[in-house]
Order: sequence, then structure tokens, then C-alpha cells
Amino acid sequence: MPLLYILVLGLLLSHTPRCCSSAPARDTLTEGQVLAVGNKLVSTNGKFALGFFQPAASTVSKSRNSTGSSWYLGIWFNKIPVFTVVWVANREEPIPHLNMNSTKLKFSSDGKLVIVTNRADAVTESLVWSTHIVNRTQSSSINTSTSSVVVLLNSGNLALKVTDSPSSDLLLWQSFDYPTDVGLPGAKLGRNKVTGFSRPFISKKSLIDLGLGSYGMEVENTSGIVLKRRNNPVVKYLIYATSGSSSLIPMLKSLLDLDPRTKGLNKFKCCGLPIYDNLGSAGGIVAFRHTDLVRATKSFSEKLGGGGFGSVYKGVFNDSTSIAVKRLDGARQGEKQFRAEVSSIGLIQHINLVKLIGFCCEGDHRLLVYEYMLNGSLDGHLFKTSNGNVAVLNWNIRYQIALGVARGLSYLHQGCRKCIIHCDIKPENILLDASFVPKVADFGLAAFVGRDFSRILTSFRGTVGYLAPEWLTGVAITPKVDVYGFGMVLFEIISGRRNSSPETSYNTSSKNSDQNIDYFPVQAISKLHGGDLKSLVDPRLHGVFNLEEAETVCKVACWCIQDNEFDRPTMGEVVRVLEGQQDIDVPPMPRLLAAITEQSGAATSM
Repeated sequence: MPLLYILVLGLLLSHTPRCCSSAPARDTLTEGQVLAVGNKLVSTNGKFALGFFQPAASTVSKSRNSTGSSWYLGIWFNKIPVFTVVWVANREEPIPHLNMNSTKLKFSSDGKLVIVTNRADAVTESLVWSTHIVNRTQSSSINTSTSSVVVLLNSGNLALKVTDSPSSDLLLWQSFDYPTDVGLPGAKLGRNKVTGFSRPFISKKSLIDLGLGSYGMEVENTSGIVLKRRNNPVVKYLIYATSGSSSLIPMLKSLLDLDPRTKGLNKFKCCGLPIYDNLGSAGGIVAFRHTDLVRATKSFSEKLGGGGFGSVYKGVFNDSTSIAVKRLDGARQGEKQFRAEVSSIGLIQHINLVKLIGFCCEGDHRLLVYEYMLNGSLDGHLFKTSNGNVAVLNWNIRYQIALGVARGLSYLHQGCRKCIIHCDIKPENILLDASFVPKVADFGLAAFVGRDFSRILTSFRGTVGYLAPEWLTGVAITPKVDVYGFGMVLFEIISGRRNSSPETSYNTSSKNSDQNIDYFPVQAISKLHGGDLKSLVDPRLHGVFNLEEAETVCKVACWCIQDNEFDRPTMGEVVRVLEGQQDIDVPPMPRLLAAITEQSGAATSM
């Protein structure tokens, strides 16, 4: 076997939860047979398998013998490399690792399918889980010569049947009646109005603990299909009103249109739509109705800000969760394309990127719902000094903001499956949470309005000071346009003012009364070469800052705004420099800044 194949096989095995496929593949378990650890049932089409397993996260977080992790009986996709469970029997009764040698799935004397184990110091078997036989009244009339079998069907449904009966394969129980957090085609979601029996989807607590989580999806007689908190059923996040069984189809179609490959903790899936135990965390996407967002934002009355892609409004859910809702301008895609874009953005998770909670796509309405950032945007803390409620950011916070933004952009450029170019880096798109951790906002939104130059350039009017020269020359756009914009933001973090300002610099006095514009990057690189950095830093800090860090930030900023994109560093290199892992030289004067300096000198000498 080629070495490359061996290495790939080793990687796959090392990330697969503990379950064994050594037993012969079969789809049926009959009375008298047992299924133990190391055995599994496989559907005839090979797509699904049933057996005992350990959750994926526990196998990588524990030691090699995994003595501290628990086991479950479940059904998983058998042919895909990523171990994905679609049904779990004993969610509330995980089996300790030490008991697995004595644990088995078998038939009880009354024909039920049961999981039994010998717990420590126990003489007799202990019942872990059992099927609930719905058709017991029918099966009681069957003669004693009949037998029960359990079959893993090609649909992923585990069916308990009676064979050789007058009614031929009488169905006594099926896993489709007891869904967990994944809905397969053919699975049931609903409530029996006569018996009151309900079939809800319930999220798992985590990838390690598969117990019942905080969120459930079920059918209510008055509301339709709802997603709500289990411990507070009044709080409902997602409602699909239903007037009949046919109205379920559009809802399922909208769920299936989203990308099913999302990974993360606390996952809740319904036909491929990932919704998470913690709303909005780890990339979970919720489809909101437009009326719900109108209500949450009080008809979009509280505007937080705006930009080339649309305006942002504050909203509040019924459970007092604050959100930020962006109404997109110029989003030209159809519904399917928009949902695909939303799904791809929902996959992107990083501590320095704003989380996308959900979206709305109804008629001409295109809205995105984000987590709300308590401390607003960076520009409000750097420039709006007239607001007495905004404290001046100290140097340590400024440096951590610079580093956090660099990490977020590096992830977009190099950490995602497909490189994402932000295209509009500026302080307004850098948000700060309650601890002043920076989070880049509006990443990937260029995809919603299109990549053609005319549209992009039109949307960027008013923030031209952050545009790289490539935007004006018509060449292909690369991640280096974000590097350029980041460099301009670094200058403003240092000075605490706009790079281009009609005001005179805080630190210099102009001898020319006609000099109304003071371009800070020209000052910065000139004083960097002259060794006079102290006068560059925001005077509101009163000299309390780290001079070495200030020099590093200034050097990085000057390298980032070099005219030739090939002379600029990558965001990964910027991160290493700011983290102190890589040295940086004094940058040359960019040609554009040199030209501005010459013009300024000529004007002064006249």
C-alpha cells in the first residue's frame, strides 16, 4: 500500500469514534442473538449502521484507554468519513466504559428490544434502555410460535417486527417514532391528537454528552412547527404556521436547501439544518420570518449604523436576547443562492469574527441577524470624543484589538475552506464585545451584492481612505486589499483620530495656514524613520503606552500600505509579528506617501 494512503487512513482512524466493524455485516437481529460492543447491524444498502459507540469528542479528549468516557447505542452514516450519528437509544442513560464488556443489545422474554449490562458489584443484569411497544394489544393475539426481529432498514429506521404472523411483519416499534436531534427523510415529527403521543426533535447537550439539550422542535396545535426552549416553552425562536399536512413541505424544503456539513458543539439537526443547543453559537443558523424581525426591532426604529452593504438595527427577542439586524441593499440573488451564501458564512467560526445567528429571505427582503456587540464599533471609541460615556481606550486594549483583528482576517484568508476577502476593513466594521474583544463584522458580504467593480466601488464611497490602489487600477483583487485597509486602521488606533482630517494634528503645529489637511500616515512613516514615535501616539493616553509595541504597530502599518501588494505581508505574518514571534524591519516610504511629502514640502517653501 502506498505510504500516502497509509497516512490518510491513519488520520481517518484517529478521528473516528470508538466503534468496531469486525463483525459480519447484517441488517437483522433475531431472538436469541445479542449485539455487543464490536458488532453492528448494517442496512442492506450499506448506508446506515447500528452499534455501540463513544462520542467523537470524548475519544480525542481522553487518554488512549478512554476509561472516563461513556458509550451509547446508536445509528450512524456508514459510508461517510466523518462519523455522524443520526439516532441514539440511551441518551439519558450513557453506559460507563468499565461496564461495556458486559453490555449487550438483545430481546427480553416479552419480546422487547433491551440494552442490559452488569454494573459494578451487580449479580444480575441491569436494564439500561427498552423499546416501548405501541402495538402490544395487537401482538397479544399472536400465537406463541411467532418471533420478533429487529431490522435496520435502508432508510435508517430501526424497525421491530413480528414475523410469521397473520398480519405478516407486524410493526411493533420503530426508531422513526422516537427521533433524537436528526430528522431523516421518512422520520415523524408531530403529535397524536388521540393518544397525546409526541415526536419532538431535541438537541444534544454537547458532542460528548448526548443527553437532552435545551432546545426542541415539535408540532403545536395552535402555532404549527416551533423551535423553542425546553425549560421555557414560552420562548419560541422559529415558527412555521401550518394549516394542513401539505404546509410542512415548504418548511422542509427550506431546511434542506441549507448546507448540511456544519460542524460544531451542541448540534441539533433537522433534515440537514444545523441548529445548536446554544442559540447562535458555533455557526447555528435560524430562518426568521420578516414579521418576527420587524417585531424584534420595533419596526427597525433603533439604527446602530450603516455602510455600503446596508443599515444595521438593534433588536430584542422575547427572552431579552439582544441582536443586530442588517438589512442588505443590492442583494441580487434568488432565494436559493442567498441561502447558500448564508449557509457558507454560518460555517465560519472564530473568536474575532461576529457570529451570524440567522437570516430572513422573504420576497425582496434580505436580512442577516448577528449577535449584538455591547461596546459598539471601534470608531465610536477612537473618534467620537464628544460622547462623555465613551472612555478612552488604553494602550493595552488598543494593542489587543489590533492583534485580534489580525487574527480574524488571517482566519478569513487562510483558515477557511475558501478564501474570503472582506473588502471593507475600517473601524466601523470592527465591533467590540463587553470585554472589548474585537470582532470583524460584514465579512463575506461582498458575495451578497456581487463582485463586479462598479458595484463594489459605488458601495465604498465615503471610506475611500481604506481602499488599496488596486481598486483604482482594475487589476484582480486579492486578500492584500484587506491588508492595506488593516494598515490604515492601525494608524488610527495609534493616533486616535482619522488618517485624513480637516483638523490640525494633535501633536504638530502647522506654520502654513493653507494646510487644512493633515495626512497621518505621512507623519507616521516620516517620524518612524526619524526615531520620533512618542509624538505619534494619541495624546489622550498621556504618555502611558508601551513604546516598543507602538513601534511594532507603526512598522506593521507602514508595511501593510505599500503600493505594490507583493511588498505587503500576509495577515498570518502580521499576526506572528504582533505576537512577538517574528521580527520586522523598518519599511520603505511608499511612493504615494513620498509624493504627498514632496508636494507638502513644495507648498511650505512657497
